[in-house]
Order: sequence, then structure tokens, then C-alpha cells
Amino acid sequence: MAKEQRRKGWRTVSGQQSRELASLLDYIRKEKYMLKYDTILWDLDGTLLNFKMAERHGLRNALENYGITMTEEMLSLYSGINEMFWEKLERGEVDKTEMLAERFRVFFRQMGLDGIDPEEMLKHYEWEMGSRVYYEGDSPAVVSKLREMGIKQYVVTNGTMATQPRKMESSGFDRYMDKVFISDEIGYDKPGKEFFDVVFRELVDVKKEKTLLIGDSLTSDILGANRAGIDACWYNPKGKALPKGMAVHVEYEIKDLQEVFGILSTMT
Repeated sequence: MAKEQRRKGWRTVSGQQSRELASLLDYIRKEKYMLKYDTILWDLDGTLLNFKMAERHGLRNALENYGITMTEEMLSLYSGINEMFWEKLERGEVDKTEMLAERFRVFFRQMGLDGIDPEEMLKHYEWEMGSRVYYEGDSPAVVSKLREMGIKQYVVTNGTMATQPRKMESSGFDRYMDKVFISDEIGYDKPGKEFFDVVFRELVDVKKEKTLLIGDSLTSDILGANRAGIDACWYNPKGKALPKGMAVHVEYEIKDLQEVFGILSTMT
């Protein structure tokens, strides 16, 4: 398991990567060229933060409140149920407020666990999910360098108001993002066009043709970018194949977040 990274332990780019980034920054400053994109919309969970590690931590600690020791079987079952409900939400098949607790109701029923209030479990789980962060790759160094380059950065997330603001603060990303758009707060979820309509109504100086969305979810992030009329970069660290027949358009695919600098340096 990857070692947890705290704010004080933000990883820095070193060696060859550092020299390449320094060279790119110097080139941009001296030549005053325009980057291909000047705005990035970041997904949070699964892109900047390692969601699977956070999920493990959240479920384990929440269950401990009831004297239950989490097993790998429990984690696998819950993870599948959780993913199923979020996919239903993306398709507009469930109400978000209802599905958050319903995940645990289904989980407890399938595990044969009685006497636990799903609403109470949700509160424990959300607290744990917002209390500790695990970074995805070199995400802190990447967003820091992008800010130094003058790139505008925003987070667009389907998470809840009970967890996402605390994740932003705990991770330190709140210092580097120009704003955070949380579906709970704006009233719509990704991949709905309405979500991005709200985003771009607020970002009046942002041009869609100069905006890139980076996310790990094809059904939420990439499809959302397609519907919003902006370019999409699929963060695909495990090199998964694009499902056959899936109606999404991917402009870029990366396995490492550092690859974003190569995309940006393609001059217009």
C-alpha cells in the first residue's frame, strides 16, 4: 500500500523531471508563447486523490465504531455496491440524498449485519473520508507547478459537502485551486450538462476552447466534458481499455499526472 502523504510531506519533482519542468517554465517566460490550455478542471477522487485507499480507511474506521473488524471480503463487497450506486447517480436513476445511506443498507443486508443505522454509519464514514487524504502520484507537485505557470485550476467533484471541503483543506489543494465546484452545493452532478453550465456561468472569463478537464471516470468526467463542449484528458494509470461501444471522446490519455505538462506545451 502506498504510504500516506501529509501536507508537510508533499512530494517534489526531482532529477530529470525537475530539469525538464524548469526548462519548460523558462521557455514560456522568455518566448511568451501561449500554452494550448490556460484552464484545467480537475476531478478530485481518483485523479488528484487516491480514492481506493481513502475508501479502505473510511470503511475500516467507520465499522470500528460498531466493534466490527473490516475484512477484505467486506471491503470488496462495499466497494462494488458503492460504485454501482454512483454509476446509477450518473445515469440519473437514483437521488443522491437517498443513495448515500442506501449503500450501507444494502451492504449490511448482504453481509448479514443487523442493528446498525445506515444514516449513522454514513456520518461516521463521511467523517473518516474527509479526515485523511492519500495523494494520487505526484499530484501536489503537479498542481503547484501549474499554478507557478499561471494555469487557472478548478476542482469539479460529485462528492458531498460533508467530505470534499475537508479533503481540500487536509490535502492542501485549497491553496492551489481557484475554486471548487461540488455537486451538492450547485445542485447538479457530473456528467450532466447542467453541472458544467453552472461552472461556466460563474467562470465568465474562461474560454471553453482553452479548457481541459482531467479525470479518471469515463462515465462522469469524460462524458461530462463531452457534453460541456470541452476537451477531455482521461487519467488512466492502470492502462484500462476503452470499453467497446462506449460513446465518449477522449482527446488525451495519460498514465502519470506529470504527462499533463507535455499536453500543455503543445503550442497553438
